[in-house]
Amino acid sequence: MTTELNFIGITPFEPSDSFLRKLENFFNEQGGALIVRVAEEYFSEEFKEDILSISKKNQSTVIFNSKNIIQNNLNIHLTAKDLMRCKEKPNKGFLLGASCHDLSEIEKANALECDYILISPVLMEKYGNREIGWKGFEMMATLFNGPSYALGGMQLSDREIAVKHYGKGIAGIRCFFGSEV
Repeated sequence: MTTELNFIGITPFEPSDSFLRKLENFFNEQGGALIVRVAEEYFSEEFKEDILSISKKNQSTVIFNSKNIIQNNLNIHLTAKDLMRCKEKPNKGFLLGASCHDLSEIEKANALECDYILISPVLMEKYGNREIGWKGFEMMATLFNGPSYALGGMQLSDREIAVKHYGKGIAGIRCFFGSEV
């Protein structure tokens, strides 16, 4: 399922009133997947159902961040912390992805047979993690047994650069949803 994806959008922590409209445009224009990762006060059953409805209409993939939801009948994206705590693949038959910032996390993602990983931060420092640049991304991407997506300071045009460095595509918030962050 992730083999045909070039773009993975990530919801802003605090989505605006216009986010769902922007999401429809994202699915129509990019045809990518979406990782739902929002602040707890923004996550509701209604928000979840709205996103699932839009994705069905556009035949797009929705993946829920482990901070927001873990159920055996949903696609799940593990935070790096949840990845390292995970003992076995929690959702056989559904997508499992993970955020990776170092080699030990990539090893764990391989052991869990994750379907894809996001490698970050590639072009901008984030949460105390230093940017790894394209060479660091390439080194990490070649160690993972599946598709890798670059995250951190991405622009739409960076997809081609990610592919040249053994990635499948890019992931992000700003590059797909503008100033929503």
